[in-house]
Amino acid sequence: MLLARKRATGKDPWKAKLWYTIYAPQMFDKKEIGETVSDDPKKVLGRKIETNMKEITGDLKKSHIKLIFKVNEVTGENAYTEFLRQELSRSYLRSQIRRRNSKVDSIFNIKTKDGYNLRASTSAILTTRIQASQKRAIRQIINQELTSISTNNDFAQFLDEVTSGKMSSEIYKKARKIYPLKRVEVTKIKLVEKPSAKEAA
Repeated sequence: MLLARKRATGKDPWKAKLWYTIYAPQMFDKKEIGETVSDDPKKVLGRKIETNMKEITGDLKKSHIKLIFKVNEVTGENAYTEFLRQELSRSYLRSQIRRRNSKVDSIFNIKTKDGYNLRASTSAILTTRIQASQKRAIRQIINQELTSISTNNDFAQFLDEVTSGKMSSEIYKKARKIYPLKRVEVTKIKLVEKPSAKEAA
């Protein structure tokens, strides 16, 4: 009976809440990617949402490319996001490693032409084990390619190079000259710092 009285006299908290439609950043064509609910638009700011490239492009072959965005603007019942990071799913990465394979994992700090500081993680997959000197040479080639691509492209162009697979392909072509690799993957791109107002101008 007490519970029944509370339902009859109390306010329904859901009636005070609104659903907000969430959109991907401009570089991903502001694709509608989900919804969130809140009683205050300020509480929507900062919320993170995970999606994948399949949801953005409709390409089933890109379902393993995860995208994490953060809400940075709310207008009416629309929530707009900014890029936080892109990464490959663990199940996909596990599927690329076979018995007796080895890999060379690397992390590099890079900067795009328009001033975005990023942290890039890569994985070069090999069919056998290699010497430390060969690992260093492969990492050097990967670093050179990442630096070249980032300094010659703005942030949006750089992410397109990553998600399209073009970047992995270019790195693979150069790195295989050191050792016959199986493949190279850009496993994660994380936004470290956006450009200052002076750099963005």
